[in-house]
Amino acid sequence: MNPQNVSETWQTPEATDQELVEQSKQGDEEAMAKLIRRHYGASLRIARSILRNQPDSEDAVQTAYSRAFQHLHTFREEARFSTWITTIVVNQSRMHLRRQRRATLLSLEEPIHELIPHYLTSREPTPEESTARREVSTAISRALARLPHGLRMPYTLHAVSGLSVAEVADKLGLSVSATKSRIFRARCALESRLYVRYGTAQCSA
Repeated sequence: MNPQNVSETWQTPEATDQELVEQSKQGDEEAMAKLIRRHYGASLRIARSILRNQPDSEDAVQTAYSRAFQHLHTFREEARFSTWITTIVVNQSRMHLRRQRRATLLSLEEPIHELIPHYLTSREPTPEESTARREVSTAISRALARLPHGLRMPYTLHAVSGLSVAEVADKLGLSVSATKSRIFRARCALESRLYVRYGTAQCSA
């Protein structure tokens, strides 16, 4: 008999996902590690398709797997592990994305002078910088005037008049979330116009 055939005859067949899940439920850490190695690459690709960012995607996948194994007892026998873990990864990635967007909207509390390049506001300006600051302020005013009324009014009330987002929402008869969205869109539009001239854009959708 060919030695290679003998080796293949006695080779232990690879465990199925279902078998690894059952072993993992019994606390078998090696089985858990095998499941992770088997599905991690596909999970990371799914997270990246949602978050478009490698570090955030890795965080989302790691959190998803941690939660999956904490709640492995809820896994139904008739389901496929790959489908189950994919659902958890997608949900975790979406939660991560929502947290990112909320953090971005919180930055709307910054006053309008934050749109001015930092080097023009970080210290007492020279005569040349004073001139540049006036030019930037004029550019902001012109860019603001070009915004659609539906964006210009919320942004002006918030960033120029100093009203809170809640106060702007109440004054315009909008929901708080709609007001935040409009202010955010206005700020992005302003920054995109200023970036062309001054390189100051920081907005990310």
